[in-house]
Amino acid sequence: MPSFALDLTLYTTQAVVALVLAALLLHYHRVFGLVSLLQWSRSFALLAVHLVTAWYGIYWHLDNETAPMAVQLLVAAVSQVAVYGHLGFAALGARTSVHGLRKDDPVPGRVLYGALALGLVCALAWSQTGDAHMQRLFMRVGLRYLLGGTCFIAIAVALWRQPNREGLGVRVAAVAMGLFGLQMLHVWAVYLWELKHASSLPWSAFIGIFSLVTEMFAGFSLLIWLLEDERNRANRTDSALKRLRDFDAITGFPNRRRLLSDLTTLLRQTNQRTALLLLRLDQADTLSGSYGVVVLETVMAETANRLEQHARPGWPRPARLSDTRFVQTLPRVTSNAELTAIANDLLATLRIPFYVAGQELSLSASIGIALAATDSGNAEGLIAAAEAAGQRAHDEGGNRFQYFSSEMNTLALTKLGLLGELRQAFTRGELVLYYQPLVAAGFGNRLSGVEALARWQHPQRGLLLPEMFIEELEQLGMIEEFDRHVLAIACREAQDWQQRYGSEISVSVNISTRSFQNQHFAELVRSLLKECGLAPSRLELEVVESGAMDDPARAIQSLSRLRALGVRVMLDDFGTGYSSLSYLRELPVDGLKIDRSFVDDVIERPRDAAIVAATITLAHSLGLEVVVEGIETEPQLAWFSAQKVDRLQGFLFSPPLDRDALRQRLAGRDATLPRAPDSGPVV
Repeated sequence: MPSFALDLTLYTTQAVVALVLAALLLHYHRVFGLVSLLQWSRSFALLAVHLVTAWYGIYWHLDNETAPMAVQLLVAAVSQVAVYGHLGFAALGARTSVHGLRKDDPVPGRVLYGALALGLVCALAWSQTGDAHMQRLFMRVGLRYLLGGTCFIAIAVALWRQPNREGLGVRVAAVAMGLFGLQMLHVWAVYLWELKHASSLPWSAFIGIFSLVTEMFAGFSLLIWLLEDERNRANRTDSALKRLRDFDAITGFPNRRRLLSDLTTLLRQTNQRTALLLLRLDQADTLSGSYGVVVLETVMAETANRLEQHARPGWPRPARLSDTRFVQTLPRVTSNAELTAIANDLLATLRIPFYVAGQELSLSASIGIALAATDSGNAEGLIAAAEAAGQRAHDEGGNRFQYFSSEMNTLALTKLGLLGELRQAFTRGELVLYYQPLVAAGFGNRLSGVEALARWQHPQRGLLLPEMFIEELEQLGMIEEFDRHVLAIACREAQDWQQRYGSEISVSVNISTRSFQNQHFAELVRSLLKECGLAPSRLELEVVESGAMDDPARAIQSLSRLRALGVRVMLDDFGTGYSSLSYLRELPVDGLKIDRSFVDDVIERPRDAAIVAATITLAHSLGLEVVVEGIETEPQLAWFSAQKVDRLQGFLFSPPLDRDALRQRLAGRDATLPRAPDSGPVV
């Protein structure tokens, strides 16, 4: 057997090394949060406990049989429980590492409890003194080395064969665990030899050194594996971040950033004719508003799939420029005829119905085409040119393609200037309201209310009608802000009429479909009424019929919220939409406003007159008020008066009046309007 001094030194060193490894693994567990590191740390901590108690029990008290039996049992129990706990935690650590578990699992805990129970049984069974003391000691020690060696050999095999191994670290750890296990089996074999032959082998004195070396190799190999694994994890994370930075998450296509980089490289490397096709779905906004973002993204993914299947060999992969725009770069184009054929093929591909969530969606696309040879020599300019061409194709009705031209660039610059001015129009007070009177039919054309009409008092271009800037407001996403602005002015002015002149006429305001469909719009109206002190009954909101019919269920909810405030709601432009009569009885509105397009026809077209008369009768039968706009002649007035409509509006009574003109009329207490247009400019 080895000398006392050498054995004490080796046991002490092994215990210190085990404690150092336990501390390091615990530290890295706290840094990286890996459960396997905590389990390995516990394993080495228990190994240190076993080494200390084993040395104490074997070479100090127990060999000389100087310790009381209770002390012998306690030391043996602690030693045996610690060593089998060491093996149990090592097995758990290996299992967690191999399977990539991120948190504790209660099932393998039973294995650990079994290991602890085995250690306690061994301590109690083989701790007696007597003639067979050494034999029992060797049996106890030999069993633990046999089980320990088998356990670490199994761990080595599991690490070597794990399916997700990456790099050299796991191989080193597997080899180290294998050597540690072999050393334990070697110790077990030596103990068996010594038990049988009652003599020591020549290298028995170095067994402790072998054990120390293999233990250190096993522990530090785990650290090597950990550091390499974290490096690989960091590399994977970096690669994923780079992919997110350069590629679209939904389609996997290059994004705008990557497109600009690739297109710049392509334009720099080749002098051949390069073309850019920018594709946009015409119904993208409708899809998002009516079906939600999930359906829109599903359609975009299917669109990407069709584009990729349509691509020809040699083409760069399509790119996703934005949520609803894709770009296909064509590096070698021989003629415009080839481009035209490609664009037509793409349009035909996207006209094939989409099937999403059990629904068939028939969509179309607009394509803008720009050529590097003539339209722009850089990536940004080429994309901008294709954007302008695509916008023109969309504005012309969609389901078509358009080549870029210099006129588009001029128009785009003009629109950009207008957009920039629109952003400042709110703060500068350039958006003003004109008011067109409404008269109560059958009461001497008495003024009953006014409709607020927005105008832009442009400092250079003069007074602009909404048709000249509403579309730009929608493109900027400012249409809801515009509606709030108009509502606030109209409510303040109506309250001012009452305070100045005692007038309680109502004010009507047209509301965009986007604002009307906003679930918080009713709360906005309530806040404005409270802020201005205006009675809800004096505010009338006009909702375009087509906007309400797009989503009747949502329209009913929005209308109900508004009417709950006491605000009157009218269905504007009635007769220009579809399925109007079928939904009319379901929509909670106060009345409808017959579109001016029907006013001209009732005199000259009997069929149109019959349709309008039937509509008026139906509305009255449902308890709805009927307002007619666009009255300009006496025959029109006579016909609609005969139909007993409730209110009328048009140039026969008055053109739109600015704020001061309306105030003068109200100040004069003249609530009866003349039966002829006022002189002055028509706005």
